[in-house]
Amino acid sequence: MKKLFLTIAVVAFGFAANAQKNVIKANPLGLAFGVADLSYERAVSDNSSFEIGLSYAGADVTSGSEKISTSAIGAEGKYKFYFSSDKNAPRGWYAAPFVSYSSASAKNNGGDDVGFSAFSGGALAGYQWVFGGGDSGFALDLNFGAQYVSASPKGNSSVSIDGFLPRLGVSLGYAW
Repeated sequence: MKKLFLTIAVVAFGFAANAQKNVIKANPLGLAFGVADLSYERAVSDNSSFEIGLSYAGADVTSGSEKISTSAIGAEGKYKFYFSSDKNAPRGWYAAPFVSYSSASAKNNGGDDVGFSAFSGGALAGYQWVFGGGDSGFALDLNFGAQYVSASPKGNSSVSIDGFLPRLGVSLGYAW
């Protein structure tokens, strides 16, 4: 999975080698909890951009003689509308509709397999700073919003979610 994230990062850099309005970001809070979350944003006009992101989490947990292996993968797409009259995308206040899909599973050493798959969609409001002179520098993106989540169980799981949930986001990265 690490190779997949590296490949995506290399493709994103190669795709945008001559561009002036790109941001590659990671979620530092997710990294603290073992979740790798990488996204790429590209301005498509002075006031809008699109962002795609991938995430992966995996862990082995041992409790006594029980060992549980977990893994999860997800993908998300956003289209951001920037409102600032004195800053061009990807800087300033924005609103963004988004859609995402994720799948998670856990297996214990007895062979029991549980998990879920989830679709979600919603809207975010946020602000993105780009620190540094010119068109490049470090980026900080803070956002909040709401999402509708529909999660279905798979395997021996009975977990099911169908409703609205809050959404908060923090990302750090580099813009060029």
